[in-house]
Amino acid sequence: MPSCMPIFLFLLTVISRLPFTSKYLYHLDSGHFALALQDYDLVLHQPHPPGYFLYVMLGNFLYLFVSDANTTFVLISIFFSGLTVATIYLLGKEIFDVRVGTIAAFLALTSPNFWFHGEVALSYCIEAFFSAVIGLLCWRIYQGKSKYLWLSISILALAGGFRQNSVVFLFPLWLFSARKESLQRIFTGLALGGIVVLAWLIPMVMMTGGTEKYVAAFGELWRFNTGHNSVFEKGLPQLLLFGRTITGFLLSSLGAALPLLVLAFYALVRHGKSAFLKEPKAAFFAFWILPSVLFYLLVFIHPANPGYVLVLLPPLAIVVSVALLFLGSELRRLTGKDFQQALVMIVLLTNTGIFLLYPLHVSREELRIHDRNIAAILKGFSTFNPKTTALFIGPYSFYSYRHLMLYLPAFTVYQVDVRISETGEKRKQFGGMNRKTFLTEQIRPSKSIKLFAAVILDAPQDLPKIPLWLSITRVTPNIMIVSGPVDRVCDLYPQLRPIWNPSQSIPVGHPQMFNHEIMAPTSKTNDGRG
Repeated sequence: MPSCMPIFLFLLTVISRLPFTSKYLYHLDSGHFALALQDYDLVLHQPHPPGYFLYVMLGNFLYLFVSDANTTFVLISIFFSGLTVATIYLLGKEIFDVRVGTIAAFLALTSPNFWFHGEVALSYCIEAFFSAVIGLLCWRIYQGKSKYLWLSISILALAGGFRQNSVVFLFPLWLFSARKESLQRIFTGLALGGIVVLAWLIPMVMMTGGTEKYVAAFGELWRFNTGHNSVFEKGLPQLLLFGRTITGFLLSSLGAALPLLVLAFYALVRHGKSAFLKEPKAAFFAFWILPSVLFYLLVFIHPANPGYVLVLLPPLAIVVSVALLFLGSELRRLTGKDFQQALVMIVLLTNTGIFLLYPLHVSREELRIHDRNIAAILKGFSTFNPKTTALFIGPYSFYSYRHLMLYLPAFTVYQVDVRISETGEKRKQFGGMNRKTFLTEQIRPSKSIKLFAAVILDAPQDLPKIPLWLSITRVTPNIMIVSGPVDRVCDLYPQLRPIWNPSQSIPVGHPQMFNHEIMAPTSKTNDGRG
């Protein structure tokens, strides 16, 4: 059975995901990826910077056979979920033993956060897989098996083509593991990694339109979204926010295991067994875990994207497995009874129940509610004529302008997200029609547009003041469609007044709506970075 265990775990993971897959694109970023299948262009956020080139190219290949963007990327998530669980088993088995590998694999399989992201069109499960594979290869290097040096750096560089931040988070582990290698071998490895990076970086930049456009797109993303949010600029309140966010994400990833992990650590320190921190394995796991934790704690983490922490799932699953076995042995020492299996089963069943039964933000229920809400929004807009109605929507992550563009392509869609950078630069507005994205400094609806309709989420932090003379239709208890004459759209969105210019409206389909080459490249705020 042990030799077949990775295959068994892979199949079990895939089977467990298939019944709960999302029916609609889940996130704004999912929409970016979907449009990138038709036209890869970072300036238009197809996808958003830094590019996710190999992820989109893999999607392009599968799209040839599937022909549905959401299904394409969900299948990728499921496939890499299975690979991740199987690799975590091998990893735990090699670093510790079969018991640790088995427990770690089942912890990953039942992780609510990981399970959830295996059901949606996002790239976080791929990052978890590469974290596990690179961790396995780096452990072998750390144990003196130098033959894995070239393979490990090549896979690390390849991982960057799927999610560029993977290189930043996992490179310290590679460098630490290879520290006993000669400088010549290390620099040769770096050169090899550089070649692999260039193999995907060059075509990515070329498809974006060249280095200048790529740098501009990435720079504007930083200025208008992720930049100027670090603890170094915003101080203690930001540190507390990031700390709460990471803690919440780890809780959704480890579930019932997180408090037991804390308890195990306390027991170790309480009984004077903290010497384990000086062991080589502890240093290895520190270089695996700390780079991403420090980045998220000090630089940036979005409070709506729990998938960020899945890069930590492989090492944490192994650490938690060891902690559960340690707690079980301590209880046996105190009571004379073996609690190891009971502790493991309690955690696995609790985490499974969290995903299947509890209405958490990473749960089966969240998937069901989101699909239902998207369907209700689309049905609500079915009463409007796309030839005479423009759609407006705020910078929402889960009910976004990308959803409207993709599922209602006949409408002209505008995202309402007026922002000014720290330097005073105004960002262009994103919109779309016929699944083509356009950028504009001023909103100029076509002459045929007489009405507007807008999606409004009934949340205190997002709810604008709705004038009485506008029509309101509730499509769900928490989502409404507000509509009225197009010249009254600024009554709902006052922030549009400086860029509202109906007097210079252009006909539908005019090249100026779609040719972003005539405008300086810009970037859209991705509320919930991917």
